[in-house]
Amino acid sequence: MGHLEFMKHKDIVARKADANGNGNLRFVCAKTLENELDGSESKFEDYFFAMYGCSHKINWGISELRERLSNEYPTNVIRVGNYFVLDGEPAYLALSGYYKALIEASNISEEFREYFKERLEAITSKHNKSQSLPIPINLTEGQLSYDSRVEVLTSIALNYGQVIAIE
Repeated sequence: MGHLEFMKHKDIVARKADANGNGNLRFVCAKTLENELDGSESKFEDYFFAMYGCSHKINWGISELRERLSNEYPTNVIRVGNYFVLDGEPAYLALSGYYKALIEASNISEEFREYFKERLEAITSKHNKSQSLPIPINLTEGQLSYDSRVEVLTSIALNYGQVIAIE
């Protein structure tokens, strides 16, 4: 049963998200969350979840991959308290590994798989361009994963009240 069908069949009160009450929401992209890292676990958790859709404490492989990459590429590790951000090649390898896993996942829709294929192409292009400059630039995970479409579409949805709080 789709979400809209569920709402039709249940006695649910739905309200638009607004700045004055329930559903006071804001959108923050991973690049901004990365810039706000202060060494605290809560900031890192927000950042990591925005990047990889899970907690850094959950054993889904991405934390282990990032740890392995940090050991293989120690000069591409940016320490933030007890945590770290990757840049350059290891940032690309972590993100591309994550997107490849999602593309292969059998429990997500074809639309999501197509989106992740587009994201993989975008980060590959961005990484290759940054590395092919006369002086290569190492982009961080947040910079590589940034998708301006998500920011724009989320802002539009919030402004038009399409994001709702369900009680």
